[in-house]
Amino acid sequence: MPSSRVPSLRRHLAPRQKLWLNWDGVFLMGPRYLRFLDAVDRTGTIRAAGRAVGWSYRTCLNRIRQMERVLGAKVLATTRGGSSRGGARLTPEARRLLRLFARWRREVERLSLTAFRKLLRR
Repeated sequence: MPSSRVPSLRRHLAPRQKLWLNWDGVFLMGPRYLRFLDAVDRTGTIRAAGRAVGWSYRTCLNRIRQMERVLGAKVLATTRGGSSRGGARLTPEARRLLRLFARWRREVERLSLTAFRKLLRR
Protein backbone atom coordinates (compact mmCIF):
# COMPACT_ATOMS: atom_id res chain seq x y z
CA MET A 1 0.00 0.00 0.00
CA PRO A 2 1.45 3.40 -0.89
CA SER A 3 2.49 5.50 2.11
CA SER A 4 0.14 8.31 1.09
CA ARG A 5 -2.83 6.04 1.90
CA VAL A 6 -1.55 5.01 5.35
CA PRO A 7 -3.19 7.15 8.04
CA SER A 8 -0.95 9.42 10.06
CA LEU A 9 0.00 7.81 13.36
CA ARG A 10 0.06 11.20 15.04
CA ARG A 11 -3.60 11.83 14.24
CA HIS A 12 -4.90 8.44 15.33
CA LEU A 13 -2.77 7.10 18.19
CA ALA A 14 -2.86 8.23 21.79
CA PRO A 15 -1.11 6.60 24.75
CA ARG A 16 -3.21 5.07 27.54
CA GLN A 17 -2.12 3.27 30.67
CA LYS A 18 -3.78 1.50 33.56
CA LEU A 19 -2.60 2.59 36.97
CA TRP A 20 -3.26 1.23 40.41
CA LEU A 21 -1.65 1.25 43.82
CA ASN A 22 -0.60 -1.82 45.75
CA TRP A 23 -0.02 -1.86 49.50
CA ASP A 24 2.63 -4.42 50.46
CA GLY A 25 1.97 -6.24 47.18
CA VAL A 26 -1.84 -6.29 47.51
CA PHE A 27 -4.20 -4.24 45.31
CA LEU A 28 -5.31 -1.11 47.14
CA MET A 29 -6.94 1.18 44.60
CA GLY A 30 -7.24 2.10 40.95
CA PRO A 31 -8.90 4.90 38.98
CA ARG A 32 -12.45 3.83 39.84
CA TYR A 33 -11.62 3.92 43.55
CA LEU A 34 -10.18 7.39 43.02
CA ARG A 35 -13.43 8.52 41.38
CA PHE A 36 -15.48 6.89 44.14
CA LEU A 37 -13.52 8.50 46.98
CA ASP A 38 -13.64 11.83 45.21
CA ALA A 39 -17.42 11.43 44.85
CA VAL A 40 -17.75 10.64 48.57
CA ASP A 41 -15.79 13.80 49.28
CA ARG A 42 -18.08 15.85 47.01
CA THR A 43 -21.45 14.31 47.93
CA GLY A 44 -20.93 13.39 51.58
CA THR A 45 -22.66 9.99 51.25
CA ILE A 46 -21.67 6.51 50.15
CA ARG A 47 -24.93 5.98 48.28
CA ALA A 48 -24.65 9.19 46.22
CA ALA A 49 -20.98 8.49 45.50
CA GLY A 50 -21.89 4.99 44.34
CA ARG A 51 -24.52 6.37 41.99
CA ALA A 52 -21.95 8.84 40.62
CA VAL A 53 -19.54 6.03 39.68
CA GLY A 54 -22.12 3.37 38.77
CA TRP A 55 -21.60 1.09 41.77
CA SER A 56 -24.31 -0.46 43.91
CA TYR A 57 -24.35 0.41 47.60
CA ARG A 58 -23.21 -3.15 48.40
CA THR A 59 -20.27 -2.84 45.98
CA CYS A 60 -19.29 0.44 47.63
CA LEU A 61 -19.33 -1.14 51.08
CA ASN A 62 -17.31 -4.13 49.86
CA ARG A 63 -14.70 -1.90 48.22
CA ILE A 64 -14.42 0.25 51.35
CA ARG A 65 -14.01 -2.83 53.57
CA GLN A 66 -11.37 -4.28 51.25
CA MET A 67 -9.39 -1.02 51.25
CA GLU A 68 -9.60 -0.82 55.03
CA ARG A 69 -8.47 -4.44 55.40
CA VAL A 70 -5.48 -3.86 53.12
CA LEU A 71 -4.51 -0.55 54.78
CA GLY A 72 -5.27 -1.61 58.32
CA ALA A 73 -6.93 1.79 58.78
CA LYS A 74 -10.29 3.46 58.23
CA VAL A 75 -10.94 5.05 54.84
CA LEU A 76 -14.26 6.72 55.68
CA ALA A 77 -15.70 8.20 58.83
CA THR A 78 -19.44 7.57 58.70
CA THR A 79 -22.47 8.63 60.66
CA ARG A 80 -25.70 6.65 60.53
CA GLY A 81 -29.09 8.13 60.19
CA GLY A 82 -30.39 7.97 56.67
CA SER A 83 -30.77 10.84 54.25
CA SER A 84 -31.36 13.51 56.85
CA ARG A 85 -28.56 12.83 59.34
CA GLY A 86 -26.23 10.24 57.86
CA GLY A 87 -23.09 10.88 55.94
CA ALA A 88 -19.54 9.93 55.13
CA ARG A 89 -16.30 11.81 54.92
CA LEU A 90 -12.78 10.81 54.02
CA THR A 91 -10.36 10.12 56.83
CA PRO A 92 -7.10 12.08 56.73
CA GLU A 93 -5.33 8.91 55.51
CA ALA A 94 -7.81 8.46 52.66
CA ARG A 95 -7.54 12.14 51.74
CA ARG A 96 -3.74 11.77 51.50
CA LEU A 97 -4.10 8.67 49.30
CA LEU A 98 -6.60 10.47 47.09
CA ARG A 99 -4.26 13.44 46.58
CA LEU A 100 -1.24 11.20 46.02
CA PHE A 101 -3.00 8.98 43.49
CA ALA A 102 -4.47 11.95 41.60
CA ARG A 103 -1.11 13.77 41.41
CA TRP A 104 0.73 10.59 40.43
CA ARG A 105 -1.83 9.83 37.71
CA ARG A 106 -1.53 13.34 36.22
CA GLU A 107 2.26 13.10 36.26
CA VAL A 108 2.28 9.66 34.63
CA GLU A 109 -0.09 10.88 31.91
CA ARG A 110 2.07 13.96 31.29
CA LEU A 111 5.32 11.96 31.12
CA SER A 112 3.73 9.27 28.99
CA LEU A 113 2.42 11.79 26.46
CA THR A 114 5.82 13.52 26.32
CA ALA A 115 7.62 10.22 25.72
CA PHE A 116 5.05 9.11 23.16
CA ARG A 117 5.33 12.34 21.17
CA LYS A 118 9.12 12.06 21.25
CA LEU A 119 8.95 8.52 19.86
CA LEU A 120 6.53 9.55 17.10
CA ARG A 121 9.03 12.13 15.86
CA ARG A 122 11.62 9.44 15.17
